[in-house]
Amino acid sequence: MITRTVRASDGVALALHRLAPVRHADRPPVLLAHGAFACHTVWLRGGAKRIGFARFLLERGHDVWLADFRHHGASEREPRPSHWHFEDVIRRDAPAFLDEVRRETGSGSCLWVGHSIGGAIGLAWLARDPRAGPTAILTLGTPGPVMNPWRRALALTTIGICRTMGRFPARALRLGSEDEPALVLSEWMAWNLRGSWIGTDGFDYLAALKRVHTPFLSIAGNGDWLFAPARACRALLDHTGGDATFAVVGPALDHRGLLLDARADEHCWPLAADWIETIATQLSIRTAP
Repeated sequence: MITRTVRASDGVALALHRLAPVRHADRPPVLLAHGAFACHTVWLRGGAKRIGFARFLLERGHDVWLADFRHHGASEREPRPSHWHFEDVIRRDAPAFLDEVRRETGSGSCLWVGHSIGGAIGLAWLARDPRAGPTAILTLGTPGPVMNPWRRALALTTIGICRTMGRFPARALRLGSEDEPALVLSEWMAWNLRGSWIGTDGFDYLAALKRVHTPFLSIAGNGDWLFAPARACRALLDHTGGDATFAVVGPALDHRGLLLDARADEHCWPLAADWIETIATQLSIRTAP
């Protein structure tokens, strides 16, 4: 694996990893964006063979890149509590990663695959700048702003912990390998509690996304009843401009199970990879001379 440092527009050093310099002329690169409490390594384990979704795609001939958002993995850590905001990740990290992948590969296209909040970041940046955003997006367990009582209680508890501690202690709670910056996580929770994705400048991400016609696949796990239930993931399609598809996979794949369950490489990953390859074929036809 090759690792390089990418600078966000505010100077934050971000780590971007490439599994291997594999490139097919008819296949755009694929950028994998991790969710909360994780980093790029979440894509490198899971499935029956414990090879991870990233290597699953590599074995099918894809040029696979893995991002570490700020304060995750090998990227720069928050200098002090409550310094970074959720929109810093959207408006600074996402374009930095996409620009670097395109520059390095010479491809005008890049497919974004995001787990949980990683999918929301890709969708939000696409809404902000459709020309600079991903060419297609696949989300795994990314919910829209649809709350049931359990999810609402979880969001409020999360915000309270972030405000009290200045971070979310995911490692101590055994929720994952990475603690979360307080404002990054709590602002994302607040977006969903309000039922709308509105930026600090008043930009309505979901309304803008409605005007975008980028190919989009939302996958939900049928065992995920709390973090990203199927109903909440399906709701995202109502905020897209078209060319959107929804799928529920199982058996009993929960939020993390979409990536880490031993059955994921049978019940989830092939569907995702098939869709990626279909989109890649469509893109090659569109760009053919």
